[in-house]
Amino acid sequence: MRNSLRAVVVSATSIVMLGGLSAGPVVADGQHAAAARKFVCKASADRPHWSKGAKSVIYKTRVECAGSEPTIKVRCKGQLIYAAGGSPSTAASSDETQSVKTDGSKTTFYTPETGGKKVKWSGKFQGSTHCTSPGTTVEIGDATTPVVPVKVP
Repeated sequence: MRNSLRAVVVSATSIVMLGGLSAGPVVADGQHAAAARKFVCKASADRPHWSKGAKSVIYKTRVECAGSEPTIKVRCKGQLIYAAGGSPSTAASSDETQSVKTDGSKTTFYTPETGGKKVKWSGKFQGSTHCTSPGTTVEIGDATTPVVPVKVP
């Protein structure tokens, strides 16, 4: 699955999604268009790797947003998937909500999350994250890494 980027307009009566970070002006349908919250977000994921600091196999999801509000709440649920000889299984997960600035800077979400389960074995791993904006029906998008081998020192 490719990393996706969606422009999103939220109002009391509609949700409009467009592709592209620099989409032209977007107007929400309905009578509450003037009060609509507007933001554009992109979620991407780094490849799984061994982290000396975390002492675990991890991957990072990075979310960047632009919009008419200084910050928005973003919730990302991540899974670090271990692909062994049989069926893939979840080695670790995360469920984290952060305030993300809408100035184009990137906010990092970790899987496993800080204080979460440590993954201390070598193998093939893949990261998969789904991000939303809590309190709205807005889907920011998914970020998936390729399956990569990770060697634990």
